[in-house]
Amino acid sequence: MAAQKIFTPEEIAAQAGGEIPFLRLPARLTVFSDRAARLRQLAPGHSMAGYLEFIAHVADAQQRALDAPPQVGLPPEAALAQSREHGMPPLNAQTFMRDPRWCDVLRRLLRDLAAHTEGSAHDIVNALENERDELYEAQASKLLNGIAFGLNVAWAPLIGGALQVYWTHLTTTLGAAAFARLDMPNVCPCCGMQPVASIARIGAQENGYRYLHCSLCAAEWHMVRIKCAACDSTKGISYQSIADARPAERHAVKAECCDECDSYLKILYMERDAQVEPVADDLATLPLDLLVADTGKLCAGVNFMLLHGEPAQDAAGV
Repeated sequence: MAAQKIFTPEEIAAQAGGEIPFLRLPARLTVFSDRAARLRQLAPGHSMAGYLEFIAHVADAQQRALDAPPQVGLPPEAALAQSREHGMPPLNAQTFMRDPRWCDVLRRLLRDLAAHTEGSAHDIVNALENERDELYEAQASKLLNGIAFGLNVAWAPLIGGALQVYWTHLTTTLGAAAFARLDMPNVCPCCGMQPVASIARIGAQENGYRYLHCSLCAAEWHMVRIKCAACDSTKGISYQSIADARPAERHAVKAECCDECDSYLKILYMERDAQVEPVADDLATLPLDLLVADTGKLCAGVNFMLLHGEPAQDAAGV
């Protein structure tokens, strides 16, 4: 008897003549509060419980900052149209001129966090609030360009958190019509950043479809399953998960590994846990990164809430 091919949700939709929703902008009213809730759900009994709780406080502060954003400049329609025409991200994190008022977002975030932290975390928050805008800009440029040298890793989640609020504000204010598909499907069509993870969604319009979740602006864009998020290869794709009492097919988070480019990116399955959240679950599954790293593969994504850098050249880190 001939083997029967199992079609992916994308193949089924294509055969039925359906159109797969390409871009999902974040739910502005809940994007960070949902992250905070997931972090607090994952924290009890976790080896990183203290850090997950701290990042939950960061996410709460991010949501409050996004709920009352500063008046920042938006790109003109002519620039948006040109980006769409040429398949480029109009809010490209490496080239877009940041409004200096994003530094106000960071200071508000820090003042908010100062009231919800203690000990060394509180000291770090206070120290950063007392720094000047020039340092914020220098550290932000390192963060957005993936420069490890001179990046203060203790400050990175705080500066990254403010940048996430700023870019999420820009993206959701402009709306989905401002963005188009890119020639490079492995970076965000809104801001050009790498994903933090991918997520196989549930729901009427998106059931079973896989989306890449942006590490910066929280937008999601569609990419078919069983395809490398770094090199687009469909060859040599395999999946790893942490061994436990559950069968492999019940794990809600796996590492999708590619033998063609020796990279990996985590994939989250909402059908196995409807509460998964890319940033939170990526943080909480750090042992999976260590497992895959032992095979020599490098992560194709980035999570601003947990970065590795090199010592700053001086106390200011500029």
